[in-house]
Amino acid sequence: MAKLDELKQEAKELGLHFSPNIGESKLADKIEEYYKAQETSGVVIKEEVEEDESEPVNKSVNRLGELARNAELAARKTSIITITDNDQRENNQTTTVSVTCGNDHFDLGLKRIPLNIPVEVEQGFINVLKEIQIPLAVRNIDGSINTVMRNRYSISYENELKNLDKEQ
Repeated sequence: MAKLDELKQEAKELGLHFSPNIGESKLADKIEEYYKAQETSGVVIKEEVEEDESEPVNKSVNRLGELARNAELAARKTSIITITDNDQRENNQTTTVSVTCGNDHFDLGLKRIPLNIPVEVEQGFINVLKEIQIPLAVRNIDGSINTVMRNRYSISYENELKNLDKEQ
Protein backbone atom coordinates (compact mmCIF):
# COMPACT_ATOMS: atom_id res chain seq x y z
CA MET A 1 0.00 0.00 0.00
CA ALA A 2 2.94 2.33 0.65
CA LYS A 3 4.01 2.05 -3.01
CA LEU A 4 0.52 3.11 -4.15
CA ASP A 5 0.66 6.12 -1.81
CA GLU A 6 4.05 7.06 -3.23
CA LEU A 7 2.72 6.74 -6.79
CA LYS A 8 -0.29 8.90 -5.95
CA GLN A 9 1.96 11.56 -4.45
CA GLU A 10 4.20 11.52 -7.52
CA ALA A 11 1.18 11.75 -9.85
CA LYS A 12 -0.17 14.73 -7.89
CA GLU A 13 3.20 16.48 -8.14
CA LEU A 14 3.21 15.90 -11.90
CA GLY A 15 -0.32 17.29 -12.18
CA LEU A 16 -1.88 14.06 -13.41
CA HIS A 17 -5.58 13.44 -12.91
CA PHE A 18 -6.60 10.04 -11.62
CA SER A 19 -9.40 8.30 -9.79
CA PRO A 20 -8.96 8.03 -5.99
CA ASN A 21 -9.52 4.27 -6.27
CA ILE A 22 -7.07 3.69 -9.13
CA GLY A 23 -4.96 0.55 -8.98
CA GLU A 24 -1.20 0.55 -8.51
CA SER A 25 -0.39 -0.80 -11.97
CA LYS A 26 -2.67 1.65 -13.82
CA LEU A 27 -1.23 4.61 -11.94
CA ALA A 28 2.31 3.43 -12.63
CA ASP A 29 1.40 3.19 -16.35
CA LYS A 30 0.01 6.76 -16.32
CA ILE A 31 3.16 8.10 -14.74
CA GLU A 32 5.32 6.18 -17.23
CA GLU A 33 3.27 7.57 -20.15
CA TYR A 34 3.77 11.08 -18.78
CA TYR A 35 7.54 10.68 -18.66
CA LYS A 36 7.62 9.20 -22.18
CA ALA A 37 5.60 12.13 -23.48
CA GLN A 38 8.05 14.52 -21.81
CA GLU A 39 11.02 12.81 -23.46
CA THR A 40 9.58 12.65 -26.97
CA SER A 41 7.79 15.93 -27.58
CA GLY A 42 7.68 18.29 -24.67
CA VAL A 43 3.93 18.59 -25.21
CA VAL A 44 1.70 16.61 -22.91
CA ILE A 45 -1.49 15.35 -24.43
CA LYS A 46 -4.44 15.74 -22.11
CA GLU A 47 -5.15 12.41 -20.51
CA GLU A 48 -8.60 10.99 -20.12
CA VAL A 49 -9.87 11.04 -16.58
CA GLU A 50 -10.97 7.60 -15.51
CA GLU A 51 -14.47 7.35 -14.12
CA ASP A 52 -14.56 5.73 -10.74
CA GLU A 53 -17.04 2.87 -10.62
CA SER A 54 -17.53 3.11 -6.85
CA GLU A 55 -18.15 6.87 -6.94
CA PRO A 56 -21.22 7.61 -9.13
CA VAL A 57 -20.85 10.63 -11.36
CA ASN A 58 -23.74 13.01 -10.78
CA LYS A 59 -25.05 13.36 -14.33
CA SER A 60 -28.39 14.60 -13.03
CA VAL A 61 -26.74 17.97 -12.31
CA ASN A 62 -25.96 18.37 -16.03
CA ARG A 63 -29.47 17.22 -16.90
CA LEU A 64 -30.96 19.71 -14.44
CA GLY A 65 -28.94 22.54 -15.99
CA GLU A 66 -30.12 21.53 -19.45
CA LEU A 67 -33.74 21.43 -18.29
CA ALA A 68 -33.36 24.86 -16.65
CA ARG A 69 -31.94 26.34 -19.89
CA ASN A 70 -34.77 24.83 -21.93
CA ALA A 71 -37.37 26.13 -19.47
CA GLU A 72 -35.85 29.61 -19.62
CA LEU A 73 -35.86 29.59 -23.43
CA ALA A 74 -39.52 28.53 -23.43
CA ALA A 75 -40.38 31.22 -20.85
CA ARG A 76 -38.69 33.94 -22.95
CA LYS A 77 -40.66 33.19 -26.15
CA THR A 78 -43.16 35.93 -26.83
CA SER A 79 -46.79 36.04 -27.93
CA ILE A 80 -49.15 38.91 -28.59
CA ILE A 81 -52.04 38.71 -26.13
CA THR A 82 -54.89 40.76 -24.75
CA ILE A 83 -55.51 40.37 -21.02
CA THR A 84 -58.95 40.94 -19.49
CA ASP A 85 -59.48 41.16 -15.72
CA ASN A 86 -62.37 38.90 -14.63
CA ASP A 87 -62.53 40.31 -11.09
CA GLN A 88 -65.77 42.33 -11.12
CA ARG A 89 -64.82 44.07 -7.88
CA GLU A 90 -61.78 45.75 -9.42
CA ASN A 91 -61.80 45.53 -13.22
CA ASN A 92 -63.33 48.97 -13.72
CA GLN A 93 -60.47 50.55 -11.74
CA THR A 94 -57.37 48.65 -12.90
CA THR A 95 -55.55 49.42 -16.13
CA THR A 96 -52.42 47.29 -15.63
CA VAL A 97 -51.42 44.03 -14.03
CA SER A 98 -48.05 43.56 -12.29
CA VAL A 99 -46.57 40.10 -12.69
CA THR A 100 -43.23 38.48 -11.86
CA CYS A 101 -41.71 35.33 -13.27
CA GLY A 102 -38.73 33.54 -11.79
CA ASN A 103 -37.45 30.48 -9.99
CA ASP A 104 -34.16 29.14 -8.61
CA HIS A 105 -32.63 28.92 -12.12
CA PHE A 106 -33.72 32.09 -13.93
CA ASP A 107 -35.62 35.31 -13.37
CA LEU A 108 -37.56 37.34 -15.94
CA GLY A 109 -38.21 40.06 -13.37
CA LEU A 110 -41.28 42.23 -12.83
CA LYS A 111 -43.47 43.44 -15.67
CA ARG A 112 -46.46 45.78 -15.67
CA ILE A 113 -48.75 44.74 -18.50
CA PRO A 114 -51.63 46.95 -19.71
CA LEU A 115 -55.10 45.41 -19.72
CA ASN A 116 -57.53 45.22 -22.65
CA ILE A 117 -55.03 46.05 -25.40
CA PRO A 118 -52.79 43.75 -27.49
CA VAL A 119 -49.30 43.50 -26.01
CA GLU A 120 -46.28 41.29 -26.74
CA VAL A 121 -45.49 39.32 -23.56
CA GLU A 122 -43.06 36.52 -22.65
CA GLN A 123 -44.63 33.09 -22.13
CA GLY A 124 -43.36 32.89 -18.53
CA PHE A 125 -45.51 35.88 -17.55
CA ILE A 126 -48.49 34.42 -19.43
CA ASN A 127 -48.14 31.14 -17.51
CA VAL A 128 -48.10 32.99 -14.19
CA LEU A 129 -51.22 34.97 -15.12
CA LYS A 130 -53.02 31.76 -16.10
CA GLU A 131 -52.41 30.33 -12.62
CA ILE A 132 -53.97 33.24 -10.69
CA GLN A 133 -57.44 32.33 -9.43
CA ILE A 134 -60.13 34.17 -7.47
CA PRO A 135 -63.17 32.88 -5.55
CA LEU A 136 -66.61 33.18 -7.12
CA ALA A 137 -69.88 32.66 -5.24
CA VAL A 138 -72.30 30.47 -7.21
CA ARG A 139 -75.96 30.05 -6.21
CA ASN A 140 -77.25 26.48 -6.52
CA ILE A 141 -80.78 25.54 -7.59
CA ASP A 142 -81.77 24.86 -3.97
CA GLY A 143 -80.73 28.39 -2.95
CA SER A 144 -77.45 27.47 -1.23
CA ILE A 145 -74.26 29.22 -2.21
CA ASN A 146 -71.00 27.47 -3.11
CA THR A 147 -67.66 29.12 -3.62
CA VAL A 148 -65.74 28.02 -6.70
CA MET A 149 -62.37 29.17 -7.99
CA ARG A 150 -62.03 30.72 -11.44
CA ASN A 151 -59.24 32.34 -13.41
CA ARG A 152 -58.66 35.97 -12.57
CA TYR A 153 -57.48 36.88 -16.08
CA SER A 154 -58.77 35.87 -19.50
CA ILE A 155 -56.01 35.74 -22.07
CA SER A 156 -56.70 35.87 -25.79
CA TYR A 157 -53.85 35.22 -28.22
CA GLU A 158 -53.50 37.54 -31.18
CA ASN A 159 -50.32 36.23 -32.81
CA GLU A 160 -51.64 37.13 -36.26
CA LEU A 161 -50.67 40.70 -35.34
CA LYS A 162 -47.08 39.48 -35.01
CA ASN A 163 -47.23 38.17 -38.59
CA LEU A 164 -48.64 41.48 -39.87
CA ASP A 165 -45.74 43.34 -38.28
CA LYS A 166 -43.21 41.07 -40.04
CA GLU A 167 -44.88 41.61 -43.44
CA GLN A 168 -44.61 45.38 -43.22
